[in-house]
Amino acid sequence: MLNLLQITVMFLPPKVSDVERGIVAKISPLTFYCKKCKRVYQFNSEETYSRNHKCKDCHIELTQFRQIYFCKCGYATDKHPRCLQHSYSNLYWDGEYNFTCRTCKRKIPMQTKCPECGATLGAKVALDPSQFFTYSLSLIDLIDEKLERFISETDYGKYITVAYFLGKIAREQLDDVISKGITTNPEIYKKEYEKNFQMFMGVFHDETNAANAAKAMTDQNCGNAYSSIIEDIKGKLYATSDNIDRLAEMILEHSMVEELKDHATLDTAIEVARTLNTNANPESFRDIARRFGIIHARACDKIPFVSCSYGFTRVKSEYEDGVQLHAFREEKNGRKNIYATRMNTEGVLFEFDRAVILEWLMKNEFIDPQSAPDFNSEEEIKLWFLNNIKPEEIHSFSTISEGNSPVTFYIYRLVHSISHLLIRAAADIGGLGKDSLSEYIFPGIPAVLIYVQNSQGFNLGSLFNTFEAYFDKWLLRANNSAQKCLFDPICIERYKACTGCLFLNEVSCQHFNKDLDRSLVIGHIDKQTKRQIIGFWEEE
Repeated sequence: MLNLLQITVMFLPPKVSDVERGIVAKISPLTFYCKKCKRVYQFNSEETYSRNHKCKDCHIELTQFRQIYFCKCGYATDKHPRCLQHSYSNLYWDGEYNFTCRTCKRKIPMQTKCPECGATLGAKVALDPSQFFTYSLSLIDLIDEKLERFISETDYGKYITVAYFLGKIAREQLDDVISKGITTNPEIYKKEYEKNFQMFMGVFHDETNAANAAKAMTDQNCGNAYSSIIEDIKGKLYATSDNIDRLAEMILEHSMVEELKDHATLDTAIEVARTLNTNANPESFRDIARRFGIIHARACDKIPFVSCSYGFTRVKSEYEDGVQLHAFREEKNGRKNIYATRMNTEGVLFEFDRAVILEWLMKNEFIDPQSAPDFNSEEEIKLWFLNNIKPEEIHSFSTISEGNSPVTFYIYRLVHSISHLLIRAAADIGGLGKDSLSEYIFPGIPAVLIYVQNSQGFNLGSLFNTFEAYFDKWLLRANNSAQKCLFDPICIERYKACTGCLFLNEVSCQHFNKDLDRSLVIGHIDKQTKRQIIGFWEEE
């Protein structure tokens, strides 16, 4: 959840005027050579090049060097090395990776030293994709500032939200509290009570009846009607306050996706599949969902989301020692640029059966059966997930620690792995490239939203069609693809996930291809330890 800090921002719309161009192109590198004599020319500006774009000796058009130098610390330059005594005045290229100064006969390797970290850099092709890895983030734009404040700045917001999740209050009551708030100030409560008491005395002319009616109305108006519910939930939640904040936000996000007006349920999908008369088997849709541990599934349209790019790395796309994340170039001094777009898209929300996940955790001895909740109580099961899922353990750029939270570790890895299988299968069936699909995981529910990264601003309806017409084919394809990887047995024995089975383009993965484990889905027996993992989708 975002902390509400005092941040000064400036919105910069795309530049479309004739005065200031939105896209500016520059020539880089400004190092050229003659194809005939191999003489090297370094220009200081585009204007200088435009006036001297032919070899002085051969009088033919110069060719641009396509090599640059870049470092994982973020430094990059298009300036090639030169002779320290004679600069570029008599420098020639040997056609490979060296220059030669014909004045002093010195050989100069096409290398440079990074001024930031001191690393030696060799020449690389300018269009090498490793010279610029964009860091992007997609956010489901469901919770506005008002809801953020409701959770983070009131002492009751998160508990009222959890009460709604547990079924203790209706959505209308939650909306009412979000809109009007809860008055907990005793002085305000007293004034409200006295006002209502006088009003009801005029109606009943009896102190006892007036007092009862006044208390009921004051409790309703001042929020004390929820005090017992809030105290009950406080006594049952032992997660940290920050975790409860994050889980409450997750509950609101999930419920808002569920409540989008433009949607299709599994029941409507069955009717559509019957009408279309495809090669799917609509009568099996519900059984297939149960078979794969899915308790609810629905396709949703007009899901608001924000896609933004906020920085870049070089050489490596993942963090390691020496790699630095850099912000984009500032257009206004002191203000970092974040490039963002807000659009509507379509997606499919899969909610997993909590009881089935609990049974799977116990079968694999990931949890002690004594710690499991009462399976006959939906409230107890939901509370167990809220208390045992630790959002603070989930970071985009690092793996979850099994030691810190085994429940978070295994549930997140399971849901995340299934999410990738569903994305890859949807791309195969629906015709969308898997790089155009992305995920939004709700680990405390647990659920996952597979959605289209719609950068064009319009929907093709491909996910809707896949859900409604081929729901069974979609899940069966995901299951079949999980069974075998091109790089087995190395993948399943050593890595548990790779490019051949689970990995996605990093702009599509919420967790940068971390915390993926195919063995949790299909099952596996470790050859060395002989430990057996029972897969969530493994048939008994």
